[in-house]
Amino acid sequence: MERWEYIVEPWKYAITGVDSPELEEKLNSLGQEGWELINIIPQVGGMGNTVSVDFNHLVFKRKIE
Repeated sequence: MERWEYIVEPWKYAITGVDSPELEEKLNSLGQEGWELINIIPQVGGMGNTVSVDFNHLVFKRKIE
């Protein structure tokens, strides 16, 4: 049976736009260590009718050998 380990990394910058190179660098760095991005969970905030993403959680997994 396959076994997996997981990590959750906070990402306080935007997912698109000017912060894309930093995100790509983070993803490539973790990818070289065998981590695969499996989900992005936005942490939503705001007041009244205004909703915004304060930051994101990046969820990764890799197989345990």
